[in-house]
Amino acid sequence: MSVEVADNMRDGWQVWLDWHKTTFPDNNVETQALQADRGSYLGYVRVVGRRQSGVKLADPILSLPEQYTKKPLLRPELEGRLE
Repeated sequence: MSVEVADNMRDGWQVWLDWHKTTFPDNNVETQALQADRGSYLGYVRVVGRRQSGVKLADPILSLPEQYTKKPLLRPELEGRLE
């Protein structure tokens, strides 16, 4: 695969925050995370790539399990290192 374009949307975190406040006004955890990060790590990213011809793609995911299994976001050995 060759990458044609890879960049991020200027102030994408603010667009995400505005959308989130409108769509999920009661989700304070994510709202606070976006506000605290202020675009340092969270935002909208665009990547456009071209695959080589003849490369077989994996079958697409057509369904997701109905049950959600909560798992830690970080591996235990990384807990607390990203603060």
